[in-house]
Amino acid sequence: MRMDATSTLSLWNAPRAGAQRMQTEIAQGTRELATGRHADVGLELGSRTGLALGLRQQRAELQALQDGNAGASLRLRTTQAALQQIQAAADSTLKTLIGVPSADRVAVVKDVAASQLAALTAVLNTAADGQAIFGGTNTGASPMTAYGAGSAAKSAVDGLFARSNSPPMSAAGMAAFLADGGPLDTLFTGADWKSWSKASDTTLDSRISLSETVETSTTANAPAIRRLAMAYVVASALDLSGLPADVQAVATDRVAGLLGEASKGLVTIQANLGRSQARITDANTRLDAQKALLDKQVLSMEGVDTAETKTRIDQLTTQMQISYSLTAQLRQLSLVSYL
Repeated sequence: MRMDATSTLSLWNAPRAGAQRMQTEIAQGTRELATGRHADVGLELGSRTGLALGLRQQRAELQALQDGNAGASLRLRTTQAALQQIQAAADSTLKTLIGVPSADRVAVVKDVAASQLAALTAVLNTAADGQAIFGGTNTGASPMTAYGAGSAAKSAVDGLFARSNSPPMSAAGMAAFLADGGPLDTLFTGADWKSWSKASDTTLDSRISLSETVETSTTANAPAIRRLAMAYVVASALDLSGLPADVQAVATDRVAGLLGEASKGLVTIQANLGRSQARITDANTRLDAQKALLDKQVLSMEGVDTAETKTRIDQLTTQMQISYSLTAQLRQLSLVSYL
């Protein structure tokens, strides 16, 4: 009969090996309890791991859309606030203009319009999150150049008015000069506008869901903005004070008409952007529902029973304590104790 030798060292090492295994299982269980997922998803799911990864990828795509929607919403809110400020200024100028007798309008509105023109330029150069909100697709640079001494826009207007007003214009001549398609109008509707504005004519479109794209910006080249700029220039930059009263009346009437057109156009822009804001809100609601569904599917595949995991950790902890106790008792075994 063969007998295996048993040493004190082997007795000490046997519980130690079991303790290491239990420590590893406790660490895995603790991680599962904290994350709610299997510690080794690939081991647990096997061939279904690819499906779980696909679900997670879909969820990440939905989250990316929502993150993009947050940026688009910020741009829209900032744009709406700026448009409201621009419209309020236009309405205030129009109210000032029509609130004084015709003979006094040129003098009264000149300084007001000059101030509003400078404010318009500043507002159109507003940026949100580092992007020019009125630049259209050209978001990297401020779209508007200040209208002042030395600017290409002012030089073009001054030169055109000087040529057209020599000899001094009649009422009919002023009407033709300021009419749609007239000499001054072409500076605001044609290629000359580009000397003042660096904005793109194309607005930004944003993908707000898996199947929806909406317009999420406007541009300083919008017709309403051009009409407003023209109104301020006519009122403040043209030397109307030396012209006959009937010619001045034609000019101030044209300014009033331009301000009214601009205000109406600004309302339309705000309404269009408001619809985009509403669609983003609805899209985010649907994205939240889709993410919740995907989270539920992923949890059903990767999730652990937290109650069962807690029980298993407690059992392993108890076994560890017993193992440590046995190890301590084994360490006290010595042949010297029996001699």
